[in-house]
Amino acid sequence: MIKINFITPKSEKITGVIRYVNEISRRLEKKVVLNKIEYNVENLKQDANKILSTLEAIKKLFEFAKEVKAKMEKDAITHIVAHDLAYLLNFIPLEKNIVTCHDLMHLVYYRKRFSPFWQLNIRGLKKTNRIITISNFSKNELVKYLRYPENKIDVIYHGVDHNHYYQKRSKEILKRYNISANEKVILYVGTEHPRQNVSLLIEWFAEIKKILPSIKLLKIGASQWPRAREKNEKLVSDLKLKNDVIFIDYVPEEELPLWYNSADLFMYPCSYAGFGIPPLEAMACGVPVITSNLSSLPEVVGDAGIRVNLRNKKEVINSMYRILTNENLREEMIKRGLERARMFTWEKSAQQTLGVYEKMK
Repeated sequence: MIKINFITPKSEKITGVIRYVNEISRRLEKKVVLNKIEYNVENLKQDANKILSTLEAIKKLFEFAKEVKAKMEKDAITHIVAHDLAYLLNFIPLEKNIVTCHDLMHLVYYRKRFSPFWQLNIRGLKKTNRIITISNFSKNELVKYLRYPENKIDVIYHGVDHNHYYQKRSKEILKRYNISANEKVILYVGTEHPRQNVSLLIEWFAEIKKILPSIKLLKIGASQWPRAREKNEKLVSDLKLKNDVIFIDYVPEEELPLWYNSADLFMYPCSYAGFGIPPLEAMACGVPVITSNLSSLPEVVGDAGIRVNLRNKKEVINSMYRILTNENLREEMIKRGLERARMFTWEKSAQQTLGVYEKMK
């Protein structure tokens, strides 16, 4: 069997990258000899960004790299499964290595916040033998911004765990927030990074509520951006929506399908995404989806979701209203969404990843 050094960030909370790691590794363990090397990179990133220009920071990064190298199996392919660990390739010479690059968000979308740590990751990405990325959009970004050879990039889509995310309509969980079964619910799952346009979503909600008063907006997920929650809560207050917009922080993985299944509409107004798992999970649970017409999202949702111009407020509000009031359209979107979601499985993702390993033998 192929031997793989599987280098991954470690976290107790299941976010996008950690979900990818868990789902892929669980399936690969049956097909390869997987040497999983985990460590918490968050503290390292914070320290490195503060003091990277000093010898102390370089030494710290090098020490982490030495720890990783000491745990590696010799004569194995090394798969770095998150691009925020690509900096390791600046310190560890590896004959056979792959990096999964989920997006180039820090380089392309948040250029003003492009920290020294991310500069090291970009250098590492340029040194890798092959890159796995998660959409054709991200592949094009790698070619455009890194000048990385197109023939060394493998596009492998994320999947959906259909044993966990499936249609089972129920509004029972909404009782936690005193939301009645006859109220409509708009759901968003994700961070409050500027690219996620949560403030725009709140403004759109204020407009649709004027037309459909019996409606709530649920936002699930930690903010993960400085002062974003504070600003969004102020906007909610200014629009007099305190009783109608509910912020719910991290939700355990086992509970998330219950929230999807309680919603009447899933909104994902993201400007930049390497892939976009939440819209797929929503569709797998039978929820109509509205997302942006930008980055990878049209590639992910296809014609199963409504893709809108985020700058066209009238278009967005009209799309929201139609889904929430037109039962025929709603049923058609649910049907298309379920079919679309079935195209994406973690089994397929793992099998294609194994194919990349085969190329590297």
